[in-house]
Amino acid sequence: MTKELDGKLEKLQHLNFFGLYLWLGLITFSLSLYFFRPDLFNPQHIRQFFTENLISGLFIYFVISTLRGLTLIPSTPILLAGILVFPPLPLWIVNQFAVYSSSAIVYYLARHLGFDRYFHAHYPTQISRLSLLLKKAELTVISTWGFLPFVPSDLIVYVCSVLRVSVVKTLLGISIGEGVICAIYIFGGAYSMNLLLELL
Repeated sequence: MTKELDGKLEKLQHLNFFGLYLWLGLITFSLSLYFFRPDLFNPQHIRQFFTENLISGLFIYFVISTLRGLTLIPSTPILLAGILVFPPLPLWIVNQFAVYSSSAIVYYLARHLGFDRYFHAHYPTQISRLSLLLKKAELTVISTWGFLPFVPSDLIVYVCSVLRVSVVKTLLGISIGEGVICAIYIFGGAYSMNLLLELL
């Protein structure tokens, strides 16, 4: 049993290292581009590029957001990057599909990937509270947790998986909560950015 748990923990560490190295690589690549080709980072130039390549850009965004579920990287940085380059409505729709796919990964593969060890080590109090609350009002608790901006939504999906809450109810609840908070981020952020660009 100990060997099995150690194996899961090792898998999770590999995934976390992969996610970390991926982000470091992207940051290094972006900084290099910024120093050598600063014209590429003109906000209007970036938005125009992604407007002209909207479908492929949104597909890449969906894949990255889905794979995020394998690494437990927070979704907020990816969402903020999307707000900068995509129109609000298509971004919100694709983001909702990504919420379903990444949450399904956590729901079905949590134990296999060793997320159980990670969550129990980092969020023991939250897991206990969520377990009690879910027994009283599953959909309300899932939706509310998905809406809260400073808590990991993957945690509630994992707890639902452990408690055998229906996957349909889990994905529905998390999509309601995430849908509302992401709509605020996306449409509010796009409106604020347009105002800023007009002032500049």
